[in-house]
Amino acid sequence: MSEGIRKTVWHVVRLLVMAALVAYVVGQAQWDDEVSSDGAHTEGIKSIALRLADHGGWVVAALAVMMLQSPVGAVRWRLLLGVQGIHITFLESLRLTYIGWFFNNWLPGGTGGDFVKAYYIAARTHQKAEAVTVVFLDRLVGLVAMCLLGAAAVAFSWADERVRVAQILIGVFLAAVLAAAVVFYSQRLRNAIGAGRLLARLPLAATMARVERALFVYRYHQAKVALALVYSWATQGVALLAMWWLAMSLGSHAAWSHYFVTMPVVWIGWSLIPVPGGFGVAETLAQKLFTPAVLGGTVPLPAAEAATLTLAMMLAYRVVQMLVTLPGAVLYLTRRTGVSPRHMREELEAETPPA
Repeated sequence: MSEGIRKTVWHVVRLLVMAALVAYVVGQAQWDDEVSSDGAHTEGIKSIALRLADHGGWVVAALAVMMLQSPVGAVRWRLLLGVQGIHITFLESLRLTYIGWFFNNWLPGGTGGDFVKAYYIAARTHQKAEAVTVVFLDRLVGLVAMCLLGAAAVAFSWADERVRVAQILIGVFLAAVLAAAVVFYSQRLRNAIGAGRLLARLPLAATMARVERALFVYRYHQAKVALALVYSWATQGVALLAMWWLAMSLGSHAAWSHYFVTMPVVWIGWSLIPVPGGFGVAETLAQKLFTPAVLGGTVPLPAAEAATLTLAMMLAYRVVQMLVTLPGAVLYLTRRTGVSPRHMREELEAETPPA
């Protein structure tokens, strides 16, 4: 099977999985208000969405705090680039951060914003492997920070059985990250499992070797990695606040700690499962974790209404994300190159001779 056919098949599989998950999520929700035979009233997504108009202040507040994500993310990315000897101004980092997040939110599935950011950096410095490494590490630091934030919320809400599944998933992911870090940085363990031989057999082996060496650099810059985690907590904290405020506007009675435990699991699945834009994945996880008991507070909601409310929450959050990343479109168009985003990714994925 040729490389082109393999890529086509892979894209089709991803789209089919996304379509199946979206169909499932929509099937769990209801669009119109319903009254059961016993007189119980459940609201559909139209009525739930209209609640936003009655709580415009919370929506504006969510938009305002989400606008802080890009500047803080730009500081974090610039910090990680500096460890690799790649130095750019804050304004350039902010521009590329906006562009990357615009692609991630408005054009998911084709060329990820991470590849666009890495291409611009590689074009400036001719350090392709290092640029790819920083993009990868930036995402990894964000995931680890997200998991640690969730772990702190788990400690706070340990007695709450309603979020037990999310607590367990946070623990499993954190344990996996710690185990991978120990293996990666322990030469003895790497030799025992034959990591070097495995790496040599991977596609783009030379580039992967350079990426591996670049990652090792961060072992000697632990203070900067720790600071990057702090910046990550800041960006995730404002995202959690936005989600909490939007959910309250829509009628959720979940406690703040429920969002701090549950949303990291949703975002980790959103990031790791290779479905375009995480569509369907994030919504499915949210519907499973934001149960009727969680959303209802003291009185559980009807199952259909809980699923509908969760879908409305996720859609509202996506819309806010899209709105605050719109400046990335302007910044991309004002300094657009003759290389298409698809070719940017192809160039970065091309084999690179070892340094």
